[in-house]
Amino acid sequence: MRKISNFWPFFILIIFITIIGFSTYKIKAKQQNLANNLDQNSLDFFVSENIELQNLNLPNLYNQNDSFSIKDLKGKYSIINVFASWCTTCRAEHEYLLQLQQEKIVDIYGVAWRDINENTKNYLEKSGNPFIKVASDNKALLTEIASLRAVPETFVVNPEGKIILRHQGNLEHASLAELRRILKELN
Repeated sequence: MRKISNFWPFFILIIFITIIGFSTYKIKAKQQNLANNLDQNSLDFFVSENIELQNLNLPNLYNQNDSFSIKDLKGKYSIINVFASWCTTCRAEHEYLLQLQQEKIVDIYGVAWRDINENTKNYLEKSGNPFIKVASDNKALLTEIASLRAVPETFVVNPEGKIILRHQGNLEHASLAELRRILKELN
């Protein structure tokens, strides 16, 4: 009897370690499952849209005799990035726009939203200009056309001149990777 009673603490310890091990395994599996779902969801940066740009006609920032309109967008997939020189998150995404421009996989157009023209020019001169054409939207026309509420926003435009995808907020590494994937699929 004495020998059996000496094993009880050891037996309880084995059961206790088994329970802890099983619980740890279950928690780890649950965390991994959540992480996998988070990765899939975090790649969903762009949302589908169907926004007509027929009324788009904004003055060119660098040439008041020219404008940015649907004519610039027709016939190819392109990007419209809406930004402002006063916007800190726009500044944070700027390096990603420069990268995209260097890759030459899509034409990028910029729209300076609710900004002062001289400030926009100075910002682009200092930071680099990733845009083929920059429009000035001092009167916030895009607010009416595309329900724009804040900057930055990035739109993917189809060859017919319709916004088909929208990304609200600044582009980052993961959202830029998704944008590249989308553009490769479209082209």
